[in-house]
Amino acid sequence: MLVEVRGVIYPSVAATSEALNVTKEAVYSALSRGKMDLLGLGNTRKKAVEIEGLHFSSMCEASLALGFSRSYLRTALTSGSERVKDRVYRAARKYKLNLNKGDLPL
Repeated sequence: MLVEVRGVIYPSVAATSEALNVTKEAVYSALSRGKMDLLGLGNTRKKAVEIEGLHFSSMCEASLALGFSRSYLRTALTSGSERVKDRVYRAARKYKLNLNKGDLPL
């Protein structure tokens, strides 16, 4: 399968991932989203997030810990209503309480 990224044609997904220092999954994801020109530019690297004093290495990690989907959590934190944000903050406080009790793994 030929893959084109910013005018350069690669002979395969594997060659593309190696040349751009990204995973094969990232190539397939960019293909499915139609975002090949953004592949390998660092726009999709995980970003740390802090919620109620809890530090997570990414939105994905936070969503798994708090029990929300990534899209719900992202929307809640960036443009959600006060009610939605409060739901996320309550989940974070509950998670922090369980961490302090030793009920959850770090």
